[in-house]
Amino acid sequence: MDTRIPPPRLSPEDVRAELLRLRQGPALGHPGAATALSNQLQALLLARQPPLSHAASETTRLVAALRRAIDALTVHERRYATVDFNLLPEHSWPTLTERQESLARVLGCSAKTVRRHAGQALDTLALLISDGSYLTEQPPAADDAPMPAAMAPLEGASRLFGINATSRVDLICSALPNQQRVRQHLNDPLYARYAGFADLDTLFYVRIRLAQSFPTATIRDFHPGEYYNAEPDCLIVLGAPERNTTYAEFGPHLPYHFTPRPDPAIAFPDHGDIRLPPAWTPAGELLADLTVITRLTLDQGTTVLLLGGCLTLGVLGAAKCLLNGERGQRNTTYLDAFASDGDFVAVTTTRKVGGITDTPDLTATEPLLLLTREQTGSFTVRLDNTARYAGR
Repeated sequence: MDTRIPPPRLSPEDVRAELLRLRQGPALGHPGAATALSNQLQALLLARQPPLSHAASETTRLVAALRRAIDALTVHERRYATVDFNLLPEHSWPTLTERQESLARVLGCSAKTVRRHAGQALDTLALLISDGSYLTEQPPAADDAPMPAAMAPLEGASRLFGINATSRVDLICSALPNQQRVRQHLNDPLYARYAGFADLDTLFYVRIRLAQSFPTATIRDFHPGEYYNAEPDCLIVLGAPERNTTYAEFGPHLPYHFTPRPDPAIAFPDHGDIRLPPAWTPAGELLADLTVITRLTLDQGTTVLLLGGCLTLGVLGAAKCLLNGERGQRNTTYLDAFASDGDFVAVTTTRKVGGITDTPDLTATEPLLLLTREQTGSFTVRLDNTARYAGR
């Protein structure tokens, strides 16, 4: 009979609150700071720490346990956590602000960007410590077996969307015009809330892919008219301004605008007056739509992703471009390398071959247009391949 006392239970929120206090000031640059953790958190960490030398002090064992938890993070998140907790000599400064600014100078980005990624890393670290299965040396039980490839975490999407295991994600999907909506009353036994959404295939695709890869994240969806700002970690807006009023609200901050039907197109008036319409066959069948992926980062830390298209096909293409398995990983890595945590606008095409929506591969065919900027200033054209677009 196993008589060992199980480690105490602490929620990720409780652990995060203590880690927030720990990383202030010199943090683990002064190892004794670890002893300021609550008795419950110390017991939780020490219960999962492999035995050290009998001569090792409790402080040494606590610091080793925290280092082990940090080592369980992904390479991307570990970079920020080791700086936050003062574990890297090259960024060893007496305050958290100085350490984060030091890292920002090395990465060539703003301190705000570092703070945003550091906050995401802290969320993940709190979850890992709260859930001890990530830190044990025992083989995983059947219920803890690795997820199949289709369910594996999308690390590229995590960086691009600013999403981690505990994030709050809001999706605002475009709405059908009033005259096209199914007339139903709330008391109707066949009432379907989703009957009022446009770009419904994209909404379901994004929800499913994010839920598969971030099962503990909070994901909610809204009509444009029912959304209220709850300051999410990530806001994803689907559609185009003509059918999504939330998308339209971002218009003054964007270097492009959409021309609505019957002559749909996307135009960049300040960048060569470029205008790109969908491509059609002589018989009027759609061959390709424009896919527009826009990322904006807010001072409060929210990442905004606008997944747009002139028509529904382009919107679905934007979602699949970022979230479709290995191809999505390649695309997000490609965009992240160009944008370096800043704002960007990427334009490509999504083709429809038979009944199949063909997912763009940016590593095989560069975007038609790619613009980037830091959090302030104007967008700058990084790539312009619009001359190759036959639909222009």
